[in-house]
Amino acid sequence: MAGFKFFHIPKPKGFNYKPMYYDESKEAMREREERIRKELGLNSKDKPFVPTIKGQFHKARKRPSGSSRQSNIRVLIILFILLLIVYFLFFR
Repeated sequence: MAGFKFFHIPKPKGFNYKPMYYDESKEAMREREERIRKELGLNSKDKPFVPTIKGQFHKARKRPSGSSRQSNIRVLIILFILLLIVYFLFFR
């Protein structure tokens, strides 16, 4: 039974992550400049334009969605119909 401990809880694995400096406004400005250069045909750099998706998910998450409200209304309508069916089946 070498290496097997019944009541041993392993320690969480540690990470040595050091985030790089990130400035969202600077990245957005660089992306706009690249897009404008591409639109004007002034692409001086040889590398292709690659849009960054940093922050896109965060922005999309903040956007209010009407789907959850519609879903709630749909659930209420279904619940009301089910209650009507139960009422007509058992109380009539």
